[in-house]
Amino acid sequence: MKTKNITFKTFTKQLSWIFILLLSVTIISCNSSNKQDNNKEELAEDLQEVQEDVNAILEKEKEELKKEVDSAITDFNEQLYIYEDQLKQGTKQVSTETKNLVEELKVKRDSLAVQVNEAQEHGAQNWEEFKEELKHDTENFKESVAAFFEDNK
Repeated sequence: MKTKNITFKTFTKQLSWIFILLLSVTIISCNSSNKQDNNKEELAEDLQEVQEDVNAILEKEKEELKKEVDSAITDFNEQLYIYEDQLKQGTKQVSTETKNLVEELKVKRDSLAVQVNEAQEHGAQNWEEFKEELKHDTENFKESVAAFFEDNK
């Protein structure tokens, strides 16, 4: 009987150790899973913050580009107003070629206005390409305006 008791006690101890071991593994596993969930949540929050930062930068660039284009258009409109006023007063004579150049500049102005309004529709994927194209078009427009009004003083 004594042997049965010792065997039973040993078996009970072994069973207890196995139970403790399984319990420990379960707890560690749960903690690991919780840590992974926490890491995923932190990564999701970080990703959201980065996305918000990118959107803020993109909006700032769009606003700056819009201001630049609007400034070029406003400058042209002011110079054109003065020029057309001089034509009405008869202090300037224009050829058909000059009238055509004015019309071309008006078309470029309108095209820039449309492009800058489309800027709000462009996302981050093709923004850089669009921005460079619009900057190039704006610079060409400014140069054309400056050359025209320099030639037609």
